[in-house]
Amino acid sequence: MFYEGITALAGVNDIKEAWDLLFKYFNKIHGKGNVSYQKGEKIAIKINMNNCWDSRNNYARKDNDRDASPYVVKSLLRQLVNIVGVAQEDIIIYDASRPIPDWFYYRVIYKDYPVSMDLEFPDVKFYDELGGGKGRQKVEASDVKVHFAYGPWEYRTLPKCVVEADYLINMPLLKMHPINNGVTLAGKNLFGSWIEEVSEIHEYHEYGQIMGNPAPQVDLLAHEQLGGKTLLYIGDGLFGTIKDHKTIAKFQMYPFNDDWTNSLFFSQDPVAIDSVMFDFLNEEANPIEGAQNYLHQAAEPPSGVYDPEGDGIYLNKSLGVHEHWDTSVDIFSPERYSGVAKHGIDYIAIGKEYAEPSIRILSPQKNHLYVFGKDIATAPSTIVIGNITVEGKVEGIYKNIEKMEFYVDEELMYTDENSPYTWKWEKFSFGRYALKLIAYYDDESVEKEMMIWKFL
Repeated sequence: MFYEGITALAGVNDIKEAWDLLFKYFNKIHGKGNVSYQKGEKIAIKINMNNCWDSRNNYARKDNDRDASPYVVKSLLRQLVNIVGVAQEDIIIYDASRPIPDWFYYRVIYKDYPVSMDLEFPDVKFYDELGGGKGRQKVEASDVKVHFAYGPWEYRTLPKCVVEADYLINMPLLKMHPINNGVTLAGKNLFGSWIEEVSEIHEYHEYGQIMGNPAPQVDLLAHEQLGGKTLLYIGDGLFGTIKDHKTIAKFQMYPFNDDWTNSLFFSQDPVAIDSVMFDFLNEEANPIEGAQNYLHQAAEPPSGVYDPEGDGIYLNKSLGVHEHWDTSVDIFSPERYSGVAKHGIDYIAIGKEYAEPSIRILSPQKNHLYVFGKDIATAPSTIVIGNITVEGKVEGIYKNIEKMEFYVDEELMYTDENSPYTWKWEKFSFGRYALKLIAYYDDESVEKEMMIWKFL
């Protein structure tokens, strides 16, 4: 996945050439000339450890909380060290707001932990909030600040490991956020890039969820020591969250079809990558409208608002491209977004050969409680009390759908020949039932089944 992602982003087939082009493009647009990576330059990697509170917790994680994957980070390190030629001691992995736990650290530095204790990356440097674990150092304050556009906290202090780096790589996760049902992507991932307490900026974060207000993600993405020197954004979507920033969940939407998201996202544009990752979360988890306010602000920053360096020079240019996808187009099509010719996102999706068409049951949703047709809350199982309108949507098929049939315990209950495909389940029921939907097209069919507890 890493090989295909990097080569597709660079538009070449050779991985070494691809990295060379990424460095040259970045350096050229930042006024450094058409030069590639130079020996001795330092690269800092911002990971997301937001659900970690103890550096010495279990070697094997035993919960479903979502934090940085050591295997995704290890894949990046293998390319930086073995392909680009970066010395291990010139690579920094950091999260200034949380400890980096043992279960992550050992799986990165050892080749195949716990099966093998052969060291693979012993000289990579790790910096975190506490410095309490073996091989991990506590972040130290530099004299560089991030000045915020709003709020009582005028600035935050960057750590030396960030300021001393020549490049950053930002590795956000595909996650929702519990504050107002927002999102935490590449912009929010930079919250772990200062010394002081993170929660003190939550007031500004909430303020930034109102459309038109300044947002802290823009201050961070615009700062010359953060977004300003970020070479690459890598979105870790191996697992996503849909109701908070912690609990991993399977996505019902095509092409995942009630499976893990199993995806990685690559871009050199922070606004574009967050726009795409937002669209996936918006399709599945429905964040509030204001969750994307920072993308609007970053794409078209208002004048005289953002001065993250505090030097009197305000942000006056776009930080990237913001656009939402066209749901009438195949999710694997380059036409999903308007593209470069129309000043949109240049979108390349890989892996269509692994995708299969499906029916997505929009109502009732899996593991939700419904009372007389109203979605009340999530639940261990799908529970329906009273009547409910069952609705199905065909995904991954861009042909004429002839009809959709609705079955309960293999008994045909209704046939709908027009979209949206719905059936009102009004029959008195008491127990556990198999609800199945079958859609027909071009002498073929696709079906979806789910178990439901229905009462009344």
